[in-house]
Amino acid sequence: MADILLVEDEEVLRRSLVKALERESHEVRAAETAESALALIEHGPPDLLITDQRLPGMAGHELLLAVKAAHPHVGVVLITAHGTIEDAVTAMRDGAMDYLRKPIDLHEFILVVHRCLEQTGLRRELDYYRARDLSPDQRDGIIGCSPSIDRLRDVIARLASLEKRDGGGPTILLTGETGTGKGLAARAIHKQSRRADKPFIEVNCSAIPENLLEAELMGFEKGAFTDAAAAKAGLFEAAEGGTIFFDEIGHMPLRLQSKLLKVIDEKIVRRLGSTRDRVVSCTIVSATHMNLEKMVAEGDFLEDLYHRVNVVRVELPPLRERENDVMTLAEHFIAQHAQDYGIEPPPLSDDAVSMITNHHWPGNVRELSHAIERAIVLGVGRTIAASDLALLRPAVADSSLTVQGEVSVDFAAGAIDLEALESTLIRKAMEFTGGNQARSARLLGLSRDALRYRLDKFGLR
Repeated sequence: MADILLVEDEEVLRRSLVKALERESHEVRAAETAESALALIEHGPPDLLITDQRLPGMAGHELLLAVKAAHPHVGVVLITAHGTIEDAVTAMRDGAMDYLRKPIDLHEFILVVHRCLEQTGLRRELDYYRARDLSPDQRDGIIGCSPSIDRLRDVIARLASLEKRDGGGPTILLTGETGTGKGLAARAIHKQSRRADKPFIEVNCSAIPENLLEAELMGFEKGAFTDAAAAKAGLFEAAEGGTIFFDEIGHMPLRLQSKLLKVIDEKIVRRLGSTRDRVVSCTIVSATHMNLEKMVAEGDFLEDLYHRVNVVRVELPPLRERENDVMTLAEHFIAQHAQDYGIEPPPLSDDAVSMITNHHWPGNVRELSHAIERAIVLGVGRTIAASDLALLRPAVADSSLTVQGEVSVDFAAGAIDLEALESTLIRKAMEFTGGNQARSARLLGLSRDALRYRLDKFGLR
């Protein structure tokens, strides 16, 4: 159910449209003039504004500009009589989502309303995630003052300031270990750009099933496949004018890699079941922790696509190279998680501080955040002790570590391979639990999502 404001001076048509909307269970406010509509909006902006172009007094286009200036995220649909299509096109350039021609077909009217409400709902969801992930008191949401983070901020500011003549910014590839904040960096680039008021669409290439990914990206028409009961815009269309972010692009299937390559080259998409191409203009940012060069050599990633997404490459530093930031981040996460759970932020004990500063943090910032949250949720004392963090203690340099007799670590012989150790621990946990991911995650002190990510990372599926 949505709150819809309808502005139409023809009484018969106004009543007909109000009834059609109410049959769809929407709350409808109706006005005869733009001036009275603005008075209603003072009591609260609607989810969708539907206005006639020709009204007594202020015109529909003027109302559009006034509403967009005060409430930029309100969707607007323009109703226009025959002969004023040019006005409608101009209005869409100024922010209208769609337009309808008189005489109005009620079936088409409802379809347009539902499509626009779906898009405004997506925008609200994106606003929520932006507000959640980027603190208002942070310029870019990236916490820390180490030299590597200062350099990263400079690079982000530079990339965000660049715009192509035909729209959009440079194509960017963010690389780095898991948990280093590649998604946060992508949002920071978008938020600091001139596209900040446009959509930021995130596509998790490892989370969306392959059989759904194409439909999600390209969209589909009604009847394109069995469950396509109505047409749906794809994520490329949803990102129009903004940024589309492909997280873990190395997981994208080869078949879809070729389609993505075509979209990047030609700037057009075609919905499933459609014969019409749609022009799209958005900035493309990708991220991966995988070795794409190795994947290209092994035939798992298209070489042409690699060169398209790797125009500007930005490497995010691991937490172990940000020694000055570890405690700053820990204190930040304590305050954040304590606020989330409505409790007073507990202080860190000396042994907890020692463990945090000496831990290797293979999972980087994400691992630190999860460790702090786990300590706040499960800690029994008034302070966070080292045991509350539930971190795997580092091996002593002059001793050896044996895991089920298969991995032997002797620091006198040289450095250890942490990824090999982590892979072995995960494999042994999965064997011990008979493949039960929930139990294995608990044994390893991970969330199920973190375990699934590592299963994919190490090819242990």
